[in-house]
Amino acid sequence: MITLRFYSKKGIITGVLLWGTVALLIGSFLFLPGGPEGKGEIITAVLVCGLTSSFIMWLWFGTYYEINGNQLQVVGGPFRWKIDIMTMKSIRKTRNPLSSPALSLNRLEIHHGKWGTVMISPKNEEEFCETLRKINSKIDFNIN
Repeated sequence: MITLRFYSKKGIITGVLLWGTVALLIGSFLFLPGGPEGKGEIITAVLVCGLTSSFIMWLWFGTYYEINGNQLQVVGGPFRWKIDIMTMKSIRKTRNPLSSPALSLNRLEIHHGKWGTVMISPKNEEEFCETLRKINSKIDFNIN
């Protein structure tokens, strides 16, 4: 069985928000007057900045979508979802800004199961959708 991996498209707006947060955290720690004083405050500040920055980098570099057999695995950093492709009902384009495992606002909204929905942003949408269509021809695609 072949596993196909599709990495997330990375949008400018999402990049500015995520990397801007990292810059703000590090900048506030390093450059604001009256910053952390004392060993405990410095350690806490380093931990908060370091852990938050690491989490954001994990999301940025570790968001992808894998098709393996009849299963789509959606990975957004530490978060993982498994979706049975045979339960997918429809896929449509959206720019919905709600939190999702997508690094671009140009997204695909997948409806699956009874009420399941996930928004993703594969770099190569056409190849991604064509692969899903080969597995489940009953999916309603509205991606034009």
